[in-house]
Amino acid sequence: MDSIRLFFAFSKVSMLTQMEYRMGYLVRMLGKLLQFGGGFAVLAIMLFRFQHIGTWSAHEVLFLYAINSLTYAIAATFTMNIAEISSRIRSGSFDAILTRPVNPLYLSICQNASAGYVVNYILGISVMLIAGFNLDISVTFGSMLLLIVSMLGGVLIHAAALIASGVPSFWMVRNSSFFRILYARPSSFVDYPINIYGTAVQGILTILLPYAFISFYPAGLFLGKAGENLFPVFVYYLSLPVGIILFAGAYKFWKIGLNAYQSTGS
Repeated sequence: MDSIRLFFAFSKVSMLTQMEYRMGYLVRMLGKLLQFGGGFAVLAIMLFRFQHIGTWSAHEVLFLYAINSLTYAIAATFTMNIAEISSRIRSGSFDAILTRPVNPLYLSICQNASAGYVVNYILGISVMLIAGFNLDISVTFGSMLLLIVSMLGGVLIHAAALIASGVPSFWMVRNSSFFRILYARPSSFVDYPINIYGTAVQGILTILLPYAFISFYPAGLFLGKAGENLFPVFVYYLSLPVGIILFAGAYKFWKIGLNAYQSTGS
């Protein structure tokens, strides 16, 4: 219970601090609205121009895209600071976390929770609801529960990738290329149904870099499109187990990096 109270207390302080200068915060949110809203708008225009991408209709692709956006927003709210930890290592401010009697990763997540993803939440939920209402699907308590559980797996996969992309900073101090290589570039492939890609890409996004479990498999399961790619139907149910395994692996990688960390002395 103490750890839960600590989490909410630190997260609240972090978010309120970021919103202290309201005009600056509103400008920041406007920029995000233009950035991410523009991305949704461009996708929607393209989809409704061509109607389908592979076997997926425009609203189905928007639903998939919204899942990716929403799970990213949840994960990034708490772990984007880990992906960008190199700046705190260079300044020496990361050392202060190591003096606290709390797990350093847990404290980093609590103290640096971001209030900058409100627009992502609003856009993701709105587009998901609009696309869902326009799809002829039967929604039950069971299907909604399965979608939520699968999306939790997607959140863990995003979080694992963000944490893992920041860990090399413990050795390299300046680190930005790993974020692009491990996360930004590969994860953009799952903005669309992976069955539009060739066999090799589908295999990579399912086995080697399993970002397809973020949105493609949860959306396919909810929309009744399971089995529309190379892999059997049971794979569509694995988002949460994959997320747990990857997050555990990222945490193990974090501990290895932390053990190798030497203060910059700043």
